[in-house]
Amino acid sequence: MIPCHRPTRRVTLRCASALLAMAGLGLSTLTSAQSNYPDRPVRLVVGFAPGGSDISGRIIAQKLSQMWGQQVIVDNRPGAGGNIGADAVAKAAPDGYTLLLAVNSYTINTTAYKSLSWDLLRDFAPLGRYGLSPMVVVVNDKLPVRTFGELITYAKANPGKLNYGSAGPATAPHLASEDFSHKTGLKMTHIPYKGSGPSVQALLADEVQLSFGAQSAFDAFIKAGRLRPLAVTTATRQSLMPDVPTIKEASGIDFSAEIWYGLVGPAKMPAALVNKISEDLRKVVADPDTQARLRDTGVQSAFLNAADMGELMKSNVATWRAVINRLQISLD
Repeated sequence: MIPCHRPTRRVTLRCASALLAMAGLGLSTLTSAQSNYPDRPVRLVVGFAPGGSDISGRIIAQKLSQMWGQQVIVDNRPGAGGNIGADAVAKAAPDGYTLLLAVNSYTINTTAYKSLSWDLLRDFAPLGRYGLSPMVVVVNDKLPVRTFGELITYAKANPGKLNYGSAGPATAPHLASEDFSHKTGLKMTHIPYKGSGPSVQALLADEVQLSFGAQSAFDAFIKAGRLRPLAVTTATRQSLMPDVPTIKEASGIDFSAEIWYGLVGPAKMPAALVNKISEDLRKVVADPDTQARLRDTGVQSAFLNAADMGELMKSNVATWRAVINRLQISLD
């Protein structure tokens, strides 16, 4: 220990040099720990039951495991619309060993649920987006419309007579439908169901005439000719459905809503660690095998780095908060 209690020039310089050396050692140790990341298994928490968003997440986890030489373990923690898993990650140490598979429903939950212990923009560090799954507007084969323009014309001529289904209140398809209705002035009736499966069956049975939802949920029935895709909700056409126009193309209405997938970690992760994970995710997404495997699950590879994903999250929260407040939605 260097004595620093004597106020002489020589001792003061010695003390300053010692403090700088100690600070440099601490910084070197921190940098070394980050450069060796990961040196043990990483846990990727999924806030939903197996068989949903974790399908694409497992592809990413496997690819990162191969890159890092450490296992990325997918940990499903379903419940409360994904909030249980998010809560676990928000409370975890910000060391990069506990990550969350983030989907755009969290940008809705952070406003719609009033009793959350976490806030999406405050308690998480965005690491990167890896994919998009377009929502598509579909109608059943009994509705006499074949284009999106015809749907709008029909809805205006029959106010309140069209029912649209969703996977439940305050889900992305529900809020996208409500936002669209608001922007167009169309009067339609919302019929919520307990999940995308029941809502698709209701559409096939003509309980509802149209739905907004993930393309993967409708794909088999579109191919069978029982459901008709009219438009995708993304800003540009999607490679998964290249012949289906965007809402803006089909109607001139400025509208965009996407289902996206990415990674976040606890807030206060060191910037160097955030950048490393983001860059490694970019490399994984650029891999042709990853892109092909994601495409097989109905997900289009679409990388955004940590900073750009953060801006996407902010934009989505603001968009859905306005819709939720207008509809006065409040969930426990």
